Amino acid sequence: MEYEDLKDVTDYLGTTEKKFEEHIDSAGDIFQYARTTTRGNDYWQVSEPEFRLIFAIASVMKAKKIAETGVGPGTTSTAFLKAMEPFGGRLYSFDLGRKYGNSDERPVGFVVPDNLRDRWTLTLGDSRATLGPGLEKYGPFDIFMHDSEHTYDHVTFELNTAIKHMKERFIIVVDNYNWTDAPDDFASSNGLRLIHPTDDMCLIFRK
Repeated sequence: MEYEDLKDVTDYLGTTEKKFEEHIDSAGDIFQYARTTTRGNDYWQVSEPEFRLIFAIASVMKAKKIAETGVGPGTTSTAFLKAMEPFGGRLYSFDLGRKYGNSDERPVGFVVPDNLRDRWTLTLGDSRATLGPGLEKYGPFDIFMHDSEHTYDHVTFELNTAIKHMKERFIIVVDNYNWTDAPDDFASSNGLRLIHPTDDMCLIFRK
């Protein structure tokens, strides 16, 4: 599986490309579980390379707290929760609670296995109302992932809200990042590094 700019990520995380790729490889079983659970339906979930990437990042960072917006079936939620399982990390998710893609009306986060749910807090509602108070209550965070409404204004709002509640060493993940200029503008205005390792997902972190 091909990725770009991995050395930038591994240097930032203080690991080697080889060790990082081992974590990418180890995500295979949990990805297969997620794919089987969605039964081939399109819920706008992340691709396999994206799934494996965020699993590896959370694993290498030994992330204790992750926040995400846009849960959908819970594919990325499952990746984060499984990656954090060895060190008891918690995931805080924010979602409108509406159907995604060709949804068969299954509930938000249905992919998340029962044995991971005790470390998962799901908040439903518009992130413009829920995100700031939630991040203030539960932060600071190692990782923040945006995968909700991809308009310029909304991406900008979420990233500007999240940056206030991140740890000193953090990674911000944006899916569908190239739909607007918001991630690039955010990174530039905050003096941060933005890279594009795979598909349409970007990572933002300190230089």
